Amino acid sequence: ICGLTRGADARAAVRAGAQALGVVFAPSPRRVTPEQARRVLAAAPTTVLRWGVFVDQPWRWVLALARDLHLDRLQFHGCEDEDYLRHFHPAQIVKALRPRPGEAAPRRDPAPRAGALLVDAWSPATAGGTGLKANWPFARALRHFPKTLVLSGGLNAANVGDAVRRVKPDLVDVSSGVESRPGIKDPVKIRAFMAAVRRAG
Repeated sequence: ICGLTRGADARAAVRAGAQALGVVFAPSPRRVTPEQARRVLAAAPTTVLRWGVFVDQPWRWVLALARDLHLDRLQFHGCEDEDYLRHFHPAQIVKALRPRPGEAAPRRDPAPRAGALLVDAWSPATAGGTGLKANWPFARALRHFPKTLVLSGGLNAANVGDAVRRVKPDLVDVSSGVESRPGIKDPVKIRAFMAAVRRAG
């Protein structure tokens, strides 16, 4: 469950069975300060993965923040290249890809340094959180790379089951699909989403 801004929403996500909680540090309606993020993440047990989202921000700042907040995963949603990513441990790195509709998946690993690839929807206006559906065939074609595959982009309780069955990702990532308004999660939608994921296996 990503784009969290309140401790209450983090607790609702954990109760519903979420394995990871995401906070956004990049420009977004869901953007939080480091102190806000600390309060959100403090509401969850340490067994849940702490996920931070960044877009082309100074690597030294990201590294210091990751250490301070004990972030388990660092999702890079911008144009971060391999030279940038080398400053982080591969197991922490989640590199976001935003393929256009109909775009074919690359034959070579697009982010060799990353331990995980996340496929989100393409938008010329924003790096994420659009509520638009991602390119599922592109995502499925990444399965042959030996790393974690995360599917994002326009997921909700109505379509996540189909997404899981078709793409077979290791993880699914949701933000706007479980909100009542940007940054404010709806516990009912969270429970429905998690139930749909479990039914899909």
